Amino acid sequence: MALNQNVDYEIFVLLYFMIINIRRLVNIFLVNIFPLNLVFKKFVNLVKFLIASKFKTGSINYLPISMDIEPTTGCNFRCTMCQVSLPDFAAKNMDIETFKKVIDDNRQLLKIKLQGMGETLVQRQIFDMINYAKSYGIVTETTTNGSLFNRKNIELLKANKVSKITVSIDGATKSTFESIRVDSNFDTVIEGVSLLIEQCNKNLIRPQISAWCVLQKSNYHEIFKVFDLCRKIGFDDLTFQIQLSSWGQDYWVDKNKSMQINFNAEQVQEDFEKIRNLGKKNNFNVRIFEENALNFNKQCQWPFRSSYVTVDGSVVPCAPISDPKVVTMGNIKEMSYEKIWKSKTYDQLRENIRENNLDEYCKDCYREYR
Repeated sequence: MALNQNVDYEIFVLLYFMIINIRRLVNIFLVNIFPLNLVFKKFVNLVKFLIASKFKTGSINYLPISMDIEPTTGCNFRCTMCQVSLPDFAAKNMDIETFKKVIDDNRQLLKIKLQGMGETLVQRQIFDMINYAKSYGIVTETTTNGSLFNRKNIELLKANKVSKITVSIDGATKSTFESIRVDSNFDTVIEGVSLLIEQCNKNLIRPQISAWCVLQKSNYHEIFKVFDLCRKIGFDDLTFQIQLSSWGQDYWVDKNKSMQINFNAEQVQEDFEKIRNLGKKNNFNVRIFEENALNFNKQCQWPFRSSYVTVDGSVVPCAPISDPKVVTMGNIKEMSYEKIWKSKTYDQLRENIRENNLDEYCKDCYREYR
């Protein structure tokens, strides 16, 4: 007996998702032991999301499938392109109860990424947070400056089944690296990352370990050296980020103009082509992040699939903004996440994106406004 069209479509969508996301599914089902009572909840929410994405329905009848959470704004570096470098920037930690509230309100999540203005590993409760998310079958990724990879932290990252660790590598020499990542120690980072990769390679199931380089005028001359360094150390892949984040603020828009390279320059395009070819030749995945820049035909998907929760519990539309002083949809301490996600404020943001009627804080991510 033939199934009806709706059921056929849902089965097709699920199979398609499984095929194109096989690595992620391996992480979810092998790295984490799913609580059985949550499997159906996650499955139904995922199908709703996929159907809504396909038909671009006006109403949101699902919750996000992923989320970025800022565990701390404390950092041991003062990077030149980061808000932490500002003299009046205050360091704060998300308390464990706020984190648990985020997770308790979002047990449908497949993945969270722990990242933000601060260095993840300076948060003393970070492994309690990871473990709590894992208990609900949620895969955890994290971004780090790589300065705190001692044996204890590495063992805890492995024990808590973190699925992906992204390390910032903004230079291939000590002088360049430390001029951008102020207060850092290049040798300590490289030694720590090398130890992380060495220890993780001892396990059959291991996290993906990625390098992330924010290209700018002060380090562009080392683009090929960064490639060689990351491949030699043993990273799984490397991303070059071209556009510097403005964090939705005019101050950073102006400052970035003096630091940012011209993506469209002929020499830059030639270098990127060489980097791509080197990656293919050496079986090393290289991504140029600017290629994913948004435009009126390739619209932002953040408000449709994810949120960014700041250290104080504010829900912000995306990580590139990350500052509740610029815009906030609500606070997890004051209302349920579902009420925030399905609020008129969030719906209006989504409608503005669909209609290319962008709020000021969104425009810097779109080619049409650069």
